[in-house]
Amino acid sequence: MSKKKSHSKRKSKETKRPVTLIAGVFFIVGLAVLGGFYFEQNTKITDVDFSGNHFTSTEDLKATIAEITPVGMMADSVNFGMLMNSVSSLPYVDEVNVTMGFRGKLQFNVTERKPLALLIDGSRKSYVSEGGVKLPIIPEKTEDVPLVYGFAASPLSDTLKTDDFKQVEEFLTAARENRFGWITISEVAWNEREGVVALTAENGVKLLFGHSDFKTKLKHWQAFYGEVISTKGIESFSRIDLRFRNQVVTKE
Repeated sequence: MSKKKSHSKRKSKETKRPVTLIAGVFFIVGLAVLGGFYFEQNTKITDVDFSGNHFTSTEDLKATIAEITPVGMMADSVNFGMLMNSVSSLPYVDEVNVTMGFRGKLQFNVTERKPLALLIDGSRKSYVSEGGVKLPIIPEKTEDVPLVYGFAASPLSDTLKTDDFKQVEEFLTAARENRFGWITISEVAWNEREGVVALTAENGVKLLFGHSDFKTKLKHWQAFYGEVISTKGIESFSRIDLRFRNQVVTKE
């Protein structure tokens, strides 16, 4: 009987050891998490840095927070919302988030808007992104995008929200996804009767895309180019009408 009791005690101790070990591991991990949180909240900010920006210069980004610079402040005293709103006020900045390194460097991670087209309004020009947001032209950072006519290029603060522009935006987005359409189209306009009208980059042939279903019509344009234009030559046509469901109407 005494042997059985002795065996029972050893088994009890053995089962308790893993539990004690696991509890210790969780305790250490908990201290590390709390320690890291405490470290971040009580770290003095020594510098700021920006990443993800292309169109927006680092100098312009730094200028937006110059008056409310967090450098020299403790992290738990910084109004991060105000900093992010300030950076987001720049035209190309779409989103921004902030992280902090262990050495006190505050990192602003920027996501920028990308030009979808170049608005031509007489002598005035501006880029426009998805959502109709107008963007300034930066000469040393030009983009190869289609020209769009018929919409005001200024002021930059006015977002294009009309149904007309939304149709053009839908077409441009579909063309960018199609890729063939993107490289073969140079100019785009819109009118009530014909809908979206484009000119080819080669020979300036007029393409009529209508008011809807642009993905399908761009596929028809690609197929027509491969089956007909590649053999007859694009110079054989002056207008190609893609508005109809089962046919392509051309004018030579």
